[in-house]
Amino acid sequence: MTENWLQEEYTIDTPENVSFRYEIAGIGSRFLGGLIDSAIIGLALLLLNIVLAVVLEIVNVDDGVVAALGNGDVTWGGGIALAIYTLLNFVLIWGYYVLFELIWNGQTPGKRRAQLRVVRLNGNPAGFLDVVIRNLVRMVDFLPTAYGLGLTVMFFNRHARRLGDYAAGTIVVKDRQGIALENLDDTRRSAQAIYVTPEVQAQWQQRFPALRRLSATDYDLLRAALVRHDQGMITSDMLHRLAAALAHKLGALRPDPNWQASRIFLTDVAEAYRQLGS
Repeated sequence: MTENWLQEEYTIDTPENVSFRYEIAGIGSRFLGGLIDSAIIGLALLLLNIVLAVVLEIVNVDDGVVAALGNGDVTWGGGIALAIYTLLNFVLIWGYYVLFELIWNGQTPGKRRAQLRVVRLNGNPAGFLDVVIRNLVRMVDFLPTAYGLGLTVMFFNRHARRLGDYAAGTIVVKDRQGIALENLDDTRRSAQAIYVTPEVQAQWQQRFPALRRLSATDYDLLRAALVRHDQGMITSDMLHRLAAALAHKLGALRPDPNWQASRIFLTDVAEAYRQLGS
């Protein structure tokens, strides 16, 4: 893995000498995403407080909720309501991030609006344990107040990682939007992975002996899968299954079961089709 201070890029170098570049999410963009998430959580907490007040008024009809809380004279029903309220506060504040980062592939509503995404250091999507760890440590990042410790740590490291990211082995990057296969081709060439020369074309013909079986529809599906994977909309497992299916159809060797090998294979198939099969 290499680093680029000026362009704020995070680069993953694979054993196949192919580089995947991610633009680091800066403190400003992360602040915007965090502000949106905080506003949503704040609204949810406000609604929760309203519900709590109504419940406490019901279970403390004779005393009134304010008097009951001020005198410490809360009925058993009010005590249960307060316990549930405290639990819901924790679940809401902590679970909000965990839930959305899991179901939205590393994004919360705020991150999605700011076009950010949490990924692992190797470029894979953040898993359940990664998401849980980074958000549990969020409570430490918040100390002493208003993310004071977290912002300090982010400011003094080039990848703007907070303590939660260090603990979970994650990084927040800018989400890729509107990636075309042609752009992937340029990236691959700059990484010295594709050379459209007669020698390379001969290698493709040998590597994909049944390339003519690939239809235009297959090619469109392949291109869409690459774009959607870069945008975090499909999992690495789905990408590998597609690579395995195409390898069988084209009479090619199946790629190794990891996302980098599958992505390289699919990009090679797409470029070979553009050059030889279309």
